Amino acid sequence: MTDYKKLYQERKTRVETAVAGGQPDRVPNVLLVGTYPIHKAGMTMAESMVDHEKACQAMLSFYETHSCTDTASISNFMPAAKTLENLDVKTARWPGDPKGLDVNNTYQFIEFPTLEAEEYEEFFRDPAGFWISKHLPRTIGLFEPLAKMDFYELILGAQRFLTDPSAIPVYQRLLAAAEENQRMNQIIGRYDQKLKDLGYYSIMGGGSATAFDMLGDTLRGTFGMMPDLIEERDNVKRALEIFVKLHLKDSLEFCRATGSRYAWVMLHKGFDNFISDADYRELYWPYLQQWILGLIEHDITPVVYTEGAYNTRLKYLKDVPEHKVIYHFEEVDLKLAKKELGDTACLMGGFPVYTVRYGTPEQIEEQVKELLDIMAPGGGYLFTTGYSLEDCPEENMEALLQAVEKYGKY
Repeated sequence: MTDYKKLYQERKTRVETAVAGGQPDRVPNVLLVGTYPIHKAGMTMAESMVDHEKACQAMLSFYETHSCTDTASISNFMPAAKTLENLDVKTARWPGDPKGLDVNNTYQFIEFPTLEAEEYEEFFRDPAGFWISKHLPRTIGLFEPLAKMDFYELILGAQRFLTDPSAIPVYQRLLAAAEENQRMNQIIGRYDQKLKDLGYYSIMGGGSATAFDMLGDTLRGTFGMMPDLIEERDNVKRALEIFVKLHLKDSLEFCRATGSRYAWVMLHKGFDNFISDADYRELYWPYLQQWILGLIEHDITPVVYTEGAYNTRLKYLKDVPEHKVIYHFEEVDLKLAKKELGDTACLMGGFPVYTVRYGTPEQIEEQVKELLDIMAPGGGYLFTTGYSLEDCPEENMEALLQAVEKYGKY
């Protein structure tokens, strides 16, 4: 009979040894399986956002039958469809949404400016007030009435405003959204515990965006943010000072609430050539670094998930305490990353999803060997793909897991 507590400790030790820059008994496999188990269970993406029990069971079943990975997680990063529908979220499209997105499409983020260039000063004077009266009504249909709110009238007649009969449908939909979100999280929590009971370790820790991306993704949009780097540079810096504090606070509160010792950040707008090296040096890295250092001070391991090519940014990523950070790469020169960061941080990822989805088992085995020949020596590496998997041939998934098992030995 399998001793799952012992297996959990073995996996935990294997991963944590690599995170600390050491060489464990073999290369940890922390494969981000994404929505692959849901596809193989015959579910649509739309169904997985509604039937949380069935989606979680599909994820659990994958790990019950594939024991080659050292870590596991139930969440596929998609919220509950009923929550999005009740809130009338304007910044997202999701599989099977009321606007008619295909049931097997991917979750999509819709970006547009919710803060106009001339509104920076209004935002700085009262960030909370701006968020309530401008940002929320512009991004969530349920809160559109807030845009018409007279705050002086609210101060004088809060009871009348809050109990007005016209607010009842809003409260009903808001309650339905909150209850659905709670239901989903409770189900995910139960299944995450089942994974732990099966001996799986977890390095998941939510997801967040760094200060630059918060401003660009959430308030200004890419097409607003880019001119601001020239025309509103001082205002950009003032906003980044606000968002970096919010970013750190949010990550620490998540870790305290969940007990997670890892905090993830997804970097959207920092990859090679998207912004200049000078802009990255002045406006991107300092605030990302501040978040990293703040987490380390609280004994939390930052997991920095770089999106896109990241070769020219490696010189900045070196400026952190040794063996306290995990850097995940989607696309990078593996030899350069190992040379520049191998003595500084734990490295993760780098295997092309394209090969898993469209290649052959033979190509997968060959590329796994090539990658591990570069990244495995000396330890400090976690194997996974460049980003989460979706659907792929079953024989390719088997080839991937077997190749890591075969070549991930020291």
